[in-house]
Parts: sequence; C-alpha cells; structure tokens
Amino acid sequence: MSTAAVRKTNSDYNDLLAKLQDIPTLPMVAMAVNELINDPNSSSADIAQVLKKDQVLTAKILRLVNSSYYAIPGGVADVQRALAFLGFNTLAQLVLGLSVFSVFSGSDTEDFSMYAFWKHALGTAVCSELLAKRLKLPKPEEYFTCGLLHDIGKLVLHVIDPNRLSEVCRETKKRSCSFFDVEREWDLPGHSFLGEVIATKWGLPQTIRLAIRYHHFDVSKMDSILTSAKPAIQVVRLANTICLKNDIGKSGDCSGGEITDDMIHPLLIKREDIPKIEEQLMTDIERAGAFLSAHH
Repeated sequence: MSTAAVRKTNSDYNDLLAKLQDIPTLPMVAMAVNELINDPNSSSADIAQVLKKDQVLTAKILRLVNSSYYAIPGGVADVQRALAFLGFNTLAQLVLGLSVFSVFSGSDTEDFSMYAFWKHALGTAVCSELLAKRLKLPKPEEYFTCGLLHDIGKLVLHVIDPNRLSEVCRETKKRSCSFFDVEREWDLPGHSFLGEVIATKWGLPQTIRLAIRYHHFDVSKMDSILTSAKPAIQVVRLANTICLKNDIGKSGDCSGGEITDDMIHPLLIKREDIPKIEEQLMTDIERAGAFLSAHH
C-alpha cells in the first residue's frame, strides 16, 4: 500500500476523533478509586468499601497481589489484608491500572497480539517502578501505573481503527522502525495523543496523562510541561526503551530500543548502570508473571 493511500485527510482525522466517543467510560470502581486518590481525606477503609462492589476486579487484584512481585508472606485472601501490606496508594494504583485495561478486551489480529502488548506494558511498568526506586523518587508505585498505561493509545486505535493499527505494525516490522516515526510520517493522530484524549476523558491523574502524551519526547527542556511531572515522563521514556531493547513483549514498535544520552542524563543514570538495571528487570518481570495470567 502506498504511503499516500494511508495519509488521512482532515475529515478522516475528525472521523477517528469522533469514534473516540465510542470508547466506554471507566468502570465505576475505577472512577471511585480515582476520586479517592485525589482526595487527601480518603482512607483504606474507603477503598475496601469500593472494591466490594466489583468481585471480578477484586479477584484479579488479589491474584496479582499474591504474585511474588509483592512478596507478601503467606499471601492474602482479602482486600483489607492486602491494604495492610501494600498501603492505600499501591492498591489504588493497581485498581486504576487494571480497570483501564479491562475496558479494552480487543481480540488479537495477525499483526497485533494483546498478550504481547500486555507484556510490553507490564515490562515498562515494572521497569518504571524499578527506576523510580533506584532514583529514590517518591511514590514509585505511581511510576508503575504510568508505565503500565503509557501505550493505551494503541489499544484505543485497536478499538476504533484496527486496520490502521495493523498497517502501522506491518510498516514498523518491514522497516525495523518505531511506531511513533510511522505515525509522524503518515500524519496520523499519534497513539500518545489518542491515549491522552482518553485518559483526560476518564479524568486520570495529570502525571499519568502527561506520561502517556510525552513518552517519546525529551521533556527536559520543554518549559510548558509541569516540572513535577517530568521525572515520570523521563522514567517511562527510558523504561519503554529498555523494554524494546530487551524484547520484552511487543507493542508494534520495531525500533530495537536505542538508549540515547538525553534519556539517561536528566535522570543522572550512567551508561554503565544499564546492564544492572536490565538484570534486575528480568528478575522482577519473572516475579510479576501473575499479572499476565490475570488477563488471560
């Protein structure tokens, strides 16, 4: 197919954006938890109360919380106990992340596998949290969620225009390049833009929205972006690249993940630190395996 045939006219572009209206809203539980995260007076009891209303989600969360990633001695059988070990914020972030994914149940196509996509999302989440801990950034569990959700724009595309997603995936494979590059060349509304639109529609926290929007950019010199959100964007950008480089899952990006200086310098990470980070990532991914089985 020629590039010209793929280029979108303005009306096509608007059709695509109009279709975004068809993406369902977040599950009630996630909406409620989202509000709790933003309310400084909320407590663990509130979140337990909310989760009682969604048994399926609760079962998924408990399966995850019992994975060796969280290493809770003896495991947990109920939300209260999970809260006692993990704390309010970690559990809230998990609820948010899993609820977002529960909206997208799309089936596989020849060019796009949900399982492989999930694995990439999870790898980026685990790597983001690992980097945040290593850099002693506050609330590393929030970095986990930013990493988990960074590519949801691709799932949006999977729902509203699966052919387009397949075309981009085929092209990136053919040219061993990034998804982002093809979108730019073909003048498409990019996955990071589509992801941000949905995240905003759902009222997700601002840092998550910004990490989705800018995870392909060097934001260190972008004055328009909240300084407080920059570490999350920079961490997710690096984590995403480390996962591409190490072939963790498949997100339709075939660039091979080149770690550039502008990815590591703002975070004060040295090149020689990368192999250690990668080694730790492999261990952590292994321990987070239950995440993948929670979805399949």
